[in-house]
Amino acid sequence: MNERLKIKRDFSDFSLGDPILKALNPEGKQFMRIRWLRDSHPFTSSWGIKVAALIPFGDFVHLKMIPTFMMMQEDLEEGRYDGITTLVVPSSGNTAHAAVRLAPCFDFRHTKIIMANDVPDAKVAVLKVMPNVTVIQCANVTATAIEEAKSPQHYLFDQYSHMGNVRAHELYTGEEVWRLIGKDLSAIAVAMGSGGTIAGIGRALRKNESEAVVIGVRPKLGEQVPGARDAKKMEEISRLPWKTEVEHLAEISRRQAFEHMVSLWSEVEPQPGPTSGLAWAGLEQYLDGLQSRELDALSGKVVAFICPDDYRLYTSAIMAELDPK
Repeated sequence: MNERLKIKRDFSDFSLGDPILKALNPEGKQFMRIRWLRDSHPFTSSWGIKVAALIPFGDFVHLKMIPTFMMMQEDLEEGRYDGITTLVVPSSGNTAHAAVRLAPCFDFRHTKIIMANDVPDAKVAVLKVMPNVTVIQCANVTATAIEEAKSPQHYLFDQYSHMGNVRAHELYTGEEVWRLIGKDLSAIAVAMGSGGTIAGIGRALRKNESEAVVIGVRPKLGEQVPGARDAKKMEEISRLPWKTEVEHLAEISRRQAFEHMVSLWSEVEPQPGPTSGLAWAGLEQYLDGLQSRELDALSGKVVAFICPDDYRLYTSAIMAELDPK
């Protein structure tokens, strides 16, 4: 049997197939966990607002596993991988890691990862030691990826335009948020990179007739937080329909993101990474901007933020930003 036809068959029978493919398939998994922030937090102690950190990296090492799986599954089923041996992945890190883990399951012989020069060293190192992987770091990720994908039997895996990115977060991530909090959710903050996570979560909440405010959080213009992109970079690379799902935008400094990340370490386990701190700072900024009567109306309700991954691959960036020496 053709190997890719076999993989298609395995999707319909979870008892079959590659163990990595089965482990990373989000279908049927309740992968999101809640970590409640302390009652001593001002928004809780003063206004009775419950603050939830939403942790997806239990079953999955990071949130990007979910859309990467779905995008690759859709591409396979549509025949886009026929005759393809090499996957070309432009990414700041987590999508690259997910693609590298999944590529052998989808019968790819080689994966080329195209990354910016400023990606944290630990992320690059993890990818470089994986078999059949080439990491190319450059100034212009998009142009380099397009050029690499022109080679014979190469395929450009473009998370920035692939609607499977949005569909995965609508079908899985957004539904997990709804399962955990439901109608008590009043606001949710999501750090933005490609825009796929926030677009999918927004769609899922609207489908469930939620009235929650969806808050998009990104770094201030010209500042860099691993895994997120400022307004200029999002405009340059993302072609996903995230703007229709965002009701409030928050822009946060790099320093704020890292400081909020560290503040979460005393309350949240596993320890979240910088994009989690970015989302938490964005939610706090949103709440700080509300009037007293609006805060009163949130008493007994839940506000939440997504923690997309943990801190372990960002140690060099954390030390560079926060080391008191």
